[in-house]
Amino acid sequence: MKFKAVLKTESKDAKSVASALDIDNVKLEKLRVETKSERDKILTRIEAENINTLINTLDDIIRCQIVAEKIIT
Repeated sequence: MKFKAVLKTESKDAKSVASALDIDNVKLEKLRVETKSERDKILTRIEAENINTLINTLDDIIRCQIVAEKIIT
């Protein structure tokens, strides 16, 4: 069973923040993470085969995004 989450946030510089998070984009057998910008929004999609992995990955992305927002904007 796959678990999915979508994180959609606004940013003053969505393109730069999404670019900073690009290193976290992965396409593995049991985990997929994709972050991109759409106008003033940052959109992150996460798919995982384990709910704990999904939650931990989502937590990591949020923390990284907070840091990127503080540094970039």
